[in-house]
Amino acid sequence: MSEEPISRQDLSSQQHEIESLAREMDMPIDLVQQIYTIEHAKFDRAARIKTFVPVLLYRHVKALLEIQRAAS
Repeated sequence: MSEEPISRQDLSSQQHEIESLAREMDMPIDLVQQIYTIEHAKFDRAARIKTFVPVLLYRHVKALLEIQRAAS
């Protein structure tokens, strides 16, 4: 199975989500980008239906950032 190339629109949307999460959680963009990228890869591998991945991913990364912020 070959992976579909990521479109420019998808990259723009992902960058917007990363920046939004960074602002909302008051966290560095680099940290949010790193967590988002890792978790996105996990979700993509595991998801059979990709439609809801962006919503679930956003919530999941936000929860991870909340845990990290609480631990700091």
